[in-house]
Amino acid sequence: MKIKNVKLKPGFTLKELGGEFCIFDERDSQNGSLDGLPSVNETCIFLWNSLERGTDVTELVSLLSEEKNIEEEEAQLELEEFLAKLIHGNVVEIDE
Repeated sequence: MKIKNVKLKPGFTLKELGGEFCIFDERDSQNGSLDGLPSVNETCIFLWNSLERGTDVTELVSLLSEEKNIEEEEAQLELEEFLAKLIHGNVVEIDE
């Protein structure tokens, strides 16, 4: 992965709605979840919370590997998939 730093943009939040967690834009007066970002799973919640704390991208792989008890290669793939969704949803600022 060539991304060095990821920062959540202001105004986006993770909320529970009907037993599912979704990413919302707080500026949306309709309070709807973002297009292209359906409900997120436990891995995404873990990664979101880590990003909120300012965790570095390189640390995220190790943290996820430990949290889910998986190999770092698998953690890397899961992180890349999640970040791709956030980038596509225009939820994050990235440094490459």
